[in-house]
Amino acid sequence: MGALALHYDDLVAYIRRRFQGSQFAREVVHDVCVQLLEKPPQQPVKLPFAFLRKVSFNKAIDRRRADNSRAALIDFTPDVPDWHVHDLDGAASLDFEQQLHALLAIVDSLPARARQVFLLHRIHGMPQKEIAAELGISLNMVTQHFSRAMHTIARQWGPARRALATA
Repeated sequence: MGALALHYDDLVAYIRRRFQGSQFAREVVHDVCVQLLEKPPQQPVKLPFAFLRKVSFNKAIDRRRADNSRAALIDFTPDVPDWHVHDLDGAASLDFEQQLHALLAIVDSLPARARQVFLLHRIHGMPQKEIAAELGISLNMVTQHFSRAMHTIARQWGPARRALATA
């Protein structure tokens, strides 16, 4: 560690000359320092400066390769679209809210049993067989109530009419 402190500036200059970048050189030498603190050499080093130069050079190569690998994985684009900006304007938001209220009004106007079957099946995801058992009616009646609710919604709700017209 004494040799590292003594030759710090020389090591930074050596790495800077080989890899063009003073900040990069400092980071490499700091990495070498941390590496030697965490895992010191097992045997005594006869030529500390030569050892430090070799370790620093190898660390610089490793770091440059890692940087290049990361850069290859990242796709840089000059003009990044602003994805977090919502593309709906106030009119579209208002239209959505109005359509939602219209759908809720249609569902509320359904006959009680058709509304109950529709809500249990579409909103709560209950299978029609379970609905029949829960309500104490036949599976055929559940199918008829659900079908009546869907036909009413398809006739009265604008988005459903448009979807059926284009289908």
